[in-house]
Amino acid sequence: MNGWTGKMLRVNLTTGSCSSESSEKYFDYIGGKGMANRILYDEVPAGTKPLDEASKVIFAAGPNCGGSAPCSSRTTMSFLSTFTKYNAIVDAHMGGDTAIMMKYAGYDAIIIEGKSPKPVYVAIKDDDVQIKDASALWGKFTMDTVAEICRAEGAGFNVVTIGPAGENGIPMANVLNNGGHSGGGGIGCILGSKNLKALAIYGTKAVYVADSKKILELNSYVINELMGSNNNHVVPTVAQSWSEYENAGTRWTGHPGLTWGAAEGGPIDTGESPPGEPTKFGYRCQKAVFDWGPMAEKYTVKMTGCATCPVRCYASLNIPAIEKKTGVKPAHANTCMANGAYAVSWMPQMMEKYQDFEEEGDGQFMAGYMACTVADDLGLWDNYGDLNCTLGYFFQNDRALLRQILPPAEFDAIPWDKRDAGDPVFLKEILEMIASNKYEISHLADGAYFVSQRYHDLLGDDYLHSAMLGLWGPIGGKRHHGNECAAQVGLLTNIIYNRDGMCHTIINITGSGLPYDLQKSIIEELFGAGALDKPAAYTPMNESKAKFAKFGVLRQVIHDSMTLCNWVWPMTFSPLKSRGYKGDLSVEAQYMAAVTGQPWTEDSLNEAAERVIQLQRAMTVEAVGSTDMRNLHDVPANYIFDSDPDIPAFSEGTTKLERADWQTALTMFYKEFGWDETTGAPTRASLEKFGLKDVADALDAKGLLPA
Repeated sequence: MNGWTGKMLRVNLTTGSCSSESSEKYFDYIGGKGMANRILYDEVPAGTKPLDEASKVIFAAGPNCGGSAPCSSRTTMSFLSTFTKYNAIVDAHMGGDTAIMMKYAGYDAIIIEGKSPKPVYVAIKDDDVQIKDASALWGKFTMDTVAEICRAEGAGFNVVTIGPAGENGIPMANVLNNGGHSGGGGIGCILGSKNLKALAIYGTKAVYVADSKKILELNSYVINELMGSNNNHVVPTVAQSWSEYENAGTRWTGHPGLTWGAAEGGPIDTGESPPGEPTKFGYRCQKAVFDWGPMAEKYTVKMTGCATCPVRCYASLNIPAIEKKTGVKPAHANTCMANGAYAVSWMPQMMEKYQDFEEEGDGQFMAGYMACTVADDLGLWDNYGDLNCTLGYFFQNDRALLRQILPPAEFDAIPWDKRDAGDPVFLKEILEMIASNKYEISHLADGAYFVSQRYHDLLGDDYLHSAMLGLWGPIGGKRHHGNECAAQVGLLTNIIYNRDGMCHTIINITGSGLPYDLQKSIIEELFGAGALDKPAAYTPMNESKAKFAKFGVLRQVIHDSMTLCNWVWPMTFSPLKSRGYKGDLSVEAQYMAAVTGQPWTEDSLNEAAERVIQLQRAMTVEAVGSTDMRNLHDVPANYIFDSDPDIPAFSEGTTKLERADWQTALTMFYKEFGWDETTGAPTRASLEKFGLKDVADALDAKGLLPA
């Protein structure tokens, strides 16, 4: 079999049984996200709560994983949300080499079900699958757990583990694999409730492909002509000899004079890394400096990342002073919000000053790095800044809200003397208190919606709608590149999901670094006039924007199902002037055809992706218990319309939207998917079009099809 292995592994923690079965009936859903969503629909009854024994977690990889395509080793995990309203289906995504090891072991998916009577971990080595006692690992941090399991099973194992936060039932607990690659979404809480500490996976089998020569040709084409840096930013941050443009906001940060300052053997200059020189590709993304600022340069050992990825967006730092001052491990690797959130989002409220470590003014950077390391070791997820912003919200105004929710003894037990002294250990102890689930403050990690419910008499409705919290909507999903990114298009990409959108398709375009007029001409050629607004100079909704938004979520599904990294894919633009900076949106389909030997095209991939979206929307309707998605689910937070009160929407200088126009946007977006234009719910026709008659029948039986 080409691409897919044709098998999935079922681990029943209640009975202790492990068995393999065919995965072929799910191939119409591509793999990864699509496969996992359909398994969850088939096997977990509507109305199940995330911590019920009947709840399941599915780890899934796609047919491209293991076939060498650039950035093809992402893992999708599907389960019920622990942290947003309705407890509806959510997906989380994780880098590293978990997905590749799954494929090498012979599995397209791993289904975790039931509940163990005691702490266990699952050791998978090809066909040998064992459930082993993890009592000695319970309570250990993620990095120590990885080390101990690798000592027991073998150094080549990929270990996916929860930390104390998951064991203790914190709704915003995550998993990490091999110490730095995290997967969020509350999955750690569910695995903890099942007494599953970890998966340890090692595979020695082959992943077969139909046309290896074509795949190697595609790899060369993509790396040399299409790929830029992280988020496929195709313009460097500073002027370089090969580039027509530069843009300080991009993630093509490597340049002459910027180094990996703590590299073994001495600093390594990242230099120029022009297209067509693949051996220099890994120097393009100096993500440590992008995330942390200039102080990170001298502590950067290297950039690392996921299997099969040339971009290397994970910043590996080693800061011995951290261990000396705080006792926290000095070396860590991470990227994106785990870094940025702890550096910026909540520190102005959490701490008002910072002790210097090694040089004047380095305290905030050091404190942020330490907090990121501690949170990862605890297996405590930030939910794209939700936890951090929530803490900031309760700490503002001299901790007025915090004083009201905490018992006086608990408030007084917090080490305020360390905060007043600027000692970063204060942050460590706060995070440990939250992860322990022994204190009222732990509930600030319930997720914004459940925080609002718990303290509604105190917070009212303003909390969920506040700009400081930054949700896309009051169901509790964090805005993940919303209205600030291509106006209505960016916000529409969020409403498909029951958490933050995790959709980078559009931000990869607007953040590419290319001049707006050039972006506009390429995007309008694809989607029609008016598809892409100038930043902070928006226009009313139109059909081209609806098509652009649909493209955004379809590509996200394709990437999470094949599996490819949506931080880099799709190849909408290119760094080459000789191509007119145009990318190639046919490449995903070309890979699918070369890997599987089947005649995949852009149209057939889009059809498979839309099948997944139609299914997910139907599952969300079941979770909501109503067809009225427009008013019960797809509702943005008020600040999106009320910011900049002195500037009207569609004026230059604001990213705010207009409420009436948003309703037009919803109607146009619903029409693109064939959903009922009044409610936003899938119709029988839209479901049956994608082979989902059984889903339509089930909704109809519950009165959940639009009239």
